[in-house]
Amino acid sequence: MRTRMQVGLVVGLSALALLQAAPAGDPITVGSVRQLFIDNYLVDRMDGAALKLHPPVSTETVLEPDSPWEGQTLAYPSVLKDGDRYRLYYRASGPPLDAPATIAAGDQKQMEWSYTALAESRDGIRWTKPKLGLVDFKGSRQNNLVWPTQGNEGRDLIPFLDSNPAASPNERYKALAALTTVSLGAVASPDGMHWHAMRKEPVIANLPLNPMMDPPNHAFWDTEQKQYVAYLRGWIHDRIRSIRRCTSKDFLNWSVPEYIDMGSEIEHLYTNMATPYERAPGIYFMFAKRFVPWRKFFPDWPYWGLSEIVLLASRDGTHFPRTFMEPFVRPGLDPLNWHERALIMAKGILQTSPTEMSLYHFEHYRTKAVRLRRDVLRPDGFISVHAPYPGGEFTTKPLIFKGKNLQINYSTSVAGGIRVEVQNEGGQPIPAFRLDEAEEIFGDEVNRGVTWRIDQQIRQQGGHRYLVRASDLSELAGRPIRLRFVMKMADLYSFRFTD
Repeated sequence: MRTRMQVGLVVGLSALALLQAAPAGDPITVGSVRQLFIDNYLVDRMDGAALKLHPPVSTETVLEPDSPWEGQTLAYPSVLKDGDRYRLYYRASGPPLDAPATIAAGDQKQMEWSYTALAESRDGIRWTKPKLGLVDFKGSRQNNLVWPTQGNEGRDLIPFLDSNPAASPNERYKALAALTTVSLGAVASPDGMHWHAMRKEPVIANLPLNPMMDPPNHAFWDTEQKQYVAYLRGWIHDRIRSIRRCTSKDFLNWSVPEYIDMGSEIEHLYTNMATPYERAPGIYFMFAKRFVPWRKFFPDWPYWGLSEIVLLASRDGTHFPRTFMEPFVRPGLDPLNWHERALIMAKGILQTSPTEMSLYHFEHYRTKAVRLRRDVLRPDGFISVHAPYPGGEFTTKPLIFKGKNLQINYSTSVAGGIRVEVQNEGGQPIPAFRLDEAEEIFGDEVNRGVTWRIDQQIRQQGGHRYLVRASDLSELAGRPIRLRFVMKMADLYSFRFTD
């Protein structure tokens, strides 16, 4: 009679023997970091399955203009979490809500004023606008404006909470401020409300070849690369709107910006809102505005162009392959979104519940109905590997992991399912973790452990017989393995190894 410990030892020795016999390869070290399918980087072979883009579901309106300083061009939202509260920064700018749409005065002059405003929330849904008493607007400081304060310059702040361990307590928050159309300044704050200039002179200015830096221009501390990263507006050949990137160690001295690599497809993209994804360090999402300048839906609208939001993703913050050219957020049936700059996505992703992430976008730009909407996705729910009714499967490249259990984020039909096989580097199934030993998984869960049935019967006292359910992969940790996912009517959003 074998005990559970003896069965585990037999399984472990068999697995190790197969691993040691596997041919050498070029494995990917995943450790215990969550892995997302933003591209085919992890995939070696795929049959009957494909990557699928999942647009968010737009829900309630969470912010509307209700004060004199909030005009038609509310824009450039950014969200973050500080302690137990969420914060939303946005541009509060003119013209007044009742002003007619016109281009006679030029876009910047037509705005009349431009400030950075703050709203706060405990749940990401209900937002309040605190009366801060910091910025004068037409003789009153009873407003939620934080910048520019008296004696300071700059606009279009997109603040971030600085996670640099060397950051000064007086500079917990930072942002780039547009001083002119060709220069940016650096500003900081201890609390996200009281801001000051870090340097009187611009920190980025008069860039070679293409000095224009219309907003938004924003930055963050990259915890993986241990440096500040900024994404700036730019023009390719002075004709096509695009995105540049530069870096800094101190937020004051910046490298010369270079255009990010978005592959061979060239189109107008701006208001990039690049955001590091905290659930999977090393992944970056970009919610860019696709702009089609030569189209007009309403003949009497004074501006040319149409826009929508596209999703780009990167593993290094520099290369953003266009895995999907399809839109992430469409204008939809709402006619007020069918004009030139109607949709503007927020920088930042808030996890507002264990099963929900909140994103935000302004819509109805340049109208009196301008407003901020909340969009929801499941965690990691941007892109999945999808298998239809006939079924499909894929096998990963060799992976080196840390931990003992495999967790997946998935969704299936009631008639669908997922089974997982663990293979050695050469693609041979490892005993105890073969496909016919895998427990079929069905349902809809953000975290689900993968298990296998050990293919050995064990006789207990009294003659009872049963199969052992196994999930412990610790004997395989640190050695190259492959994962084979066999799926039907299912989506796999992410996986990770845990203790």
